[in-house]
Amino acid sequence: MIPLSFAQRRLWFIDRFEGPSATYNIPFVLRLSGALDVGALAAALRDVVARHESLRTLFVEDGDGMPVQQVQPVEGLLPAMPVVDVGSDGIDALVARAASHRFDLSTEIPVQAQVLRSGPEEHVLVLVVHHAAADGESMVPLGRDLATAYAARLRSEEPRWSELPVQYGDYTLWQREVLGEADDPGSVLSTQLGYWRDELAGAPQQLRLPTDHPRPAEASHRGDAVEFTIDRQLTAAVEELARSRGLTLSMAMQSALAVLLHHLGAGEDITIGSTIAGRTDEALTDLVGFFVNTWVLRTDLSGNPSLEQVLERVQDKALSAYDNQAVPFERLVEALNPERSTAYHPLFQVMFSWQSSAHLDLDLPSLTATLEAVPTQTAKFDLEFNFAIVEQGLRCTLEYATDLFDRATVAETGSRLVRVLRQLVAGPDTRVGDVDVLAPAEKELLAGRNNTTAPTLASTVPGLFERQARLSPDAIAVVFGAQELTYAEVDARANRLAHELVRRGAGPEKLVGLAVPRSADLVTALLGILKSGAAYVPIDPRYPSARLGRILSEARPQVVLTDGQTAAVLPDDGTPRVHLDDIDLSSGPFDSPDVALRPDNLAYVMYTSGSTGAPKGVAITHHGVVNGVTRLASSVGLEPGSRMLAGTSVNFDVSVFEIVTTLATGGTVEVVRDVLVLGEEGGWSGSVISTVPSVFSELVEHIAGKTTVDSVVFAGEALPSSLVRRVRDAFPGVRVINAYGQSESFYATTFVAPGKSGPDTSGSAPIGVPLGNMRTYVLGPGLTPVPPGAVGELYVAGAVGRAYHGRPGLTAERFVADPFGPPGERMYRTGDLARWNADGQLEFAGRDDAQMKVRGFRIEAGEVEAALTAHSGVAQAVVTTYDRPGGKQLVGYVVSTGAGGCTVESLGHLEVDLTAGVSVAELRAFVSERLPEFMVPSAFVMLDRLPLAPNGKLDRAALPVPEFTGERYRAPRSAQETILAGVYAEVLGLDRVGIDDDFFTVGGDSIRSIQVVSRARAQGVEVTPREIFQCRTVAELAAVVGERAGEAVTLQELDGGGVGRMPLSPIARYMTELGGSIGRFAMSTVVELPDGIDEAGLAATLNAVIDRHDVLRSRLVEGAMEVGPSGSVDAARLIRRAESGVEVQGELDAAAGRLDPAAGVMAQFVWFAGTGRLLIVLHHLVVDGVSWRIL
Repeated sequence: MIPLSFAQRRLWFIDRFEGPSATYNIPFVLRLSGALDVGALAAALRDVVARHESLRTLFVEDGDGMPVQQVQPVEGLLPAMPVVDVGSDGIDALVARAASHRFDLSTEIPVQAQVLRSGPEEHVLVLVVHHAAADGESMVPLGRDLATAYAARLRSEEPRWSELPVQYGDYTLWQREVLGEADDPGSVLSTQLGYWRDELAGAPQQLRLPTDHPRPAEASHRGDAVEFTIDRQLTAAVEELARSRGLTLSMAMQSALAVLLHHLGAGEDITIGSTIAGRTDEALTDLVGFFVNTWVLRTDLSGNPSLEQVLERVQDKALSAYDNQAVPFERLVEALNPERSTAYHPLFQVMFSWQSSAHLDLDLPSLTATLEAVPTQTAKFDLEFNFAIVEQGLRCTLEYATDLFDRATVAETGSRLVRVLRQLVAGPDTRVGDVDVLAPAEKELLAGRNNTTAPTLASTVPGLFERQARLSPDAIAVVFGAQELTYAEVDARANRLAHELVRRGAGPEKLVGLAVPRSADLVTALLGILKSGAAYVPIDPRYPSARLGRILSEARPQVVLTDGQTAAVLPDDGTPRVHLDDIDLSSGPFDSPDVALRPDNLAYVMYTSGSTGAPKGVAITHHGVVNGVTRLASSVGLEPGSRMLAGTSVNFDVSVFEIVTTLATGGTVEVVRDVLVLGEEGGWSGSVISTVPSVFSELVEHIAGKTTVDSVVFAGEALPSSLVRRVRDAFPGVRVINAYGQSESFYATTFVAPGKSGPDTSGSAPIGVPLGNMRTYVLGPGLTPVPPGAVGELYVAGAVGRAYHGRPGLTAERFVADPFGPPGERMYRTGDLARWNADGQLEFAGRDDAQMKVRGFRIEAGEVEAALTAHSGVAQAVVTTYDRPGGKQLVGYVVSTGAGGCTVESLGHLEVDLTAGVSVAELRAFVSERLPEFMVPSAFVMLDRLPLAPNGKLDRAALPVPEFTGERYRAPRSAQETILAGVYAEVLGLDRVGIDDDFFTVGGDSIRSIQVVSRARAQGVEVTPREIFQCRTVAELAAVVGERAGEAVTLQELDGGGVGRMPLSPIARYMTELGGSIGRFAMSTVVELPDGIDEAGLAATLNAVIDRHDVLRSRLVEGAMEVGPSGSVDAARLIRRAESGVEVQGELDAAAGRLDPAAGVMAQFVWFAGTGRLLIVLHHLVVDGVSWRIL
């Protein structure tokens, strides 16, 4: 039995995987004019099938289920050739039907023929061959042999042709022999695979193309084709340009195609499939068979090269590929093992094929034969460019997947390629970024979309509010719980505060820190700062002290407005404080202070995540706020009497929309802790809810029927179309608004009210069109506009921010000159990817840099990575996101420094596991002290080294999948714990959750807490999101549930108060079964001691702790732990005093070495008296990560 060739094996697999289809049919259609002898033609076809074994081969499975070739004998093999009479207008339909025949490769030879007769001397021969038996080059010998045999049969003779030197089966065996084995270092296969592994390392798995429809989960392979011709003059010019530089015409065409794909949003790393004949031996020239091979040509367009440089790069890659062409594509896929998908072709999705001649000489006696192209209505790839040299120049048949593209888009793609070629000929030194692929009409269309000029209100934020206070002084402006303040009251209170701030030095272009808890006074404080002429800098007291310190250090506010309770948690950086609770806002001047505040003065400086490791402050003027507020108010439906739920921290610009837009239109701002109160309180009644999609997604059904709302405004992340439908179902008649923007350009740049019908082209609602006086540009290489439908980077212009406060370099990098707007205008580079859809709406398409969005929060990977590498035990760190049930999760990949010398000062927050390097608990605690909760990775992955591609860059695809699990498992002990553990696992997508696993440590967040509440309630257990935040573990949460139900979970205390022998815990038993010494299984931490403590006081303190926790008095006996009574361990004997400046690592190692579980020595203490610090080293048998919080 002869095995299948590698190429055949792939088609056999596709046939088995997808079932028989016409995708890989090759139609051979001849229009014949003249006297046709059908009998002679049928006999001639039988002669050809007899001559070429590949045309009479079945693909069957041997006893082991492996496919083999089974050549059918010539005797009795009579391929049918029916004659069908048809009118001339019905020929195309019958040809299409014949071309769509589905071969059963295991029972049916791979060739079928019929003759269509439309007149006495007008016939069409339709010959369909499966690709497994032939390729495009095979049509030449097949047609020639058919003509030879037909001429012989007309003479009633057998054809006289020389015997073929080999058959396809010989080639199959020869191919395997020549290639050798992959595990043989000296084989052709091994050597050439090595080249391809290096060449394709890190290549994009999927090329980004301007599709009209979302990619289905499984490709249907339905297709169509358009044809276009590159005229003779342009073809000759391209050919001359190529020849003068030592290239072939096909290399030049491929170069142009790579440049076009680049401008269509495919990026700088372009992979294109290309065919090569594969007939490397003369003996194969006249053989019908599947020899054609496919290689992947990768073009690097980074650095904005000239078109001439692109030609050179393509030539180098093509010549190298030619030298390594022996590896069958199928073998390459097996070896590289790229991500497999039923949605797209592996390694490339755009194919480039080339025919040096489309002419086939057929000498059929008494007949004029014309070869006709036949549309197969199939597509093997997303796009396939089939070029052939014809008399008119170059003809391209551009085949496309109809799942993805509309015909008009593909036709325009052909026109764009012609434009690229004309620019290549006219200026080979043109930079890739300067190539223009747009038609004149498209340029006019895109320019028209930015015709957004609208009247500008020359006002400031206080001016908008004061106008409403005059119009409706008695209307309710602010609500917080039971407290209500009218516009007049808020105005008077804010004015009195403003006078005090002016007295303290506030004024235009000055900054005032805003650190006030969420309350009605928060609104008063914000307006008071603005009325003083100053700009406010939000300072969230919930942020880590180190981050707040960096913000205050860079912003250098005149004063910080706070209250007594909040001031206690703010870093003491020397900035003067103004305590709001010390100011009598009920008396004093009620008029606004006289300050020269202008629209171009700063309104606020808001700090966001920064890529360099430090937050960056975005400076926004009153003009930007007023423009956004006035444009959004009518779109959202705000008017006097409207009620806005304000649940967003003032650290985010959504809060500006919630507060200022409402107060500028005479509405009521209802201040709440956050939007999750909707879930806790079961509903709300008002006009507008502003929220993040991922948060509201978990609330919709929970509050449906209990909430009355006119508009829901989404911002912060992509809005799923499914969520739009769910919101409309839950709140009939509600207006849904999708607002898109950045901190750098106020809250919103574009907006849209997603339509209720129409095709869903992306799975997400569009982000709409620019607001008044805003402009948006979707740009590609060289800041050139990309075509409609293509993905590019989104730039916004108009009322954008002034700068990054105190960061001129960063400002110059992100706020660049606007080449499309009025002189002197700037545009902001968002880093977001977008495209214009067919309806003229912008669609969000992801990020183009290291910035990430998690639960609506904007996060720079660099800032999180900087926090991780600040730890002395971390050498390298990479932060990325990972899709989990319910949304994205932040993941940190860490390479440890591997111990190394450290100092006392660097041990301030250490928790060292001497058996495993830096621990996850330690890293999480370390980062939590430096970054807000939403920037702390949900999972950490410890690596020996970061995976690198051969080019030395990080290979992100090789980063291992994180495990969102706890550090130790303890099973549920009660009904409530069992239910809650099951709900945790279900919501977080884990196999199991132990009762001590921290909800947030194993991947939970505020959104998922809502899911827990809902699913626990369905099983009869009532909990609140607040309780989940406070309790975190199943054990603690179940205890609260039990207490509420009068069934608190309690554990029976052991007889004797815990003294005596007890069995080993599972983890302790595991340690003892490892073999060898377990003395150095230790954990440690460093604590600050009170001033003035002496050795006796320290010993007494430690004795009290040891007496309280019985496990610290235990010793390891055979198969058990034995606990001594209180007072049996003397802490004084465990303390070692060390001098300052000693090598801490040495002290740590020595202390761990003194541990002796068998002797009952479970603890050691090293007192660095000079620095007032105590190093605590405990055996892992008596402590874990949770225990440190208790100790």
